[in-house]
Order: sequence, then structure tokens, then C-alpha cells
Amino acid sequence: MSKELKMMNCLFKSSLENKLPIDLIYMNNAGELSQRSVIVRKITVEGILAFDIGKQQLRTFKRVNILSAAKQRRKRGISYA
Repeated sequence: MSKELKMMNCLFKSSLENKLPIDLIYMNNAGELSQRSVIVRKITVEGILAFDIGKQQLRTFKRVNILSAAKQRRKRGISYA
């Protein structure tokens, strides 16, 4: 297993255990790319079952179509007192 796949698996497990969102770059079967913010609900050999925050529904993502996975970056902003 490559280093990238191990890191992706760790991100999936972290999202599942801590219920934290991660960002995915995903290619559908038609070859169209999309960026998704998801919270992983189940990990399988074929892929993941995750709650898609943008679409507000559970979705299945095939591992072979997940091009990238990363922790969500915190948005920096100005906080006022």
C-alpha cells in the first residue's frame, strides 16, 4: 500500500471517529471533477459512505474515484470583541 493511500485511510478513520469534515476531490463515472466536504460514516473496501455537507445527504464514494483527501482548512477571519 502506498504512502498516499495510508494517509487517505487515516483521514477517513479520523473523520469517522471524530465526526469531523474532510475535503475530497472526486471524479464521477463521467469524468467530471468536483470538490466535496464530507463526514465519513462508514469505510468499506470499495469506498466510503459519507454525509455530503453541500448536498445534505448520504453519498457513496468509490475509492478509485477519490483523487485527493485532506483535512478541512479553518477559515481565517477577524473576530470582534
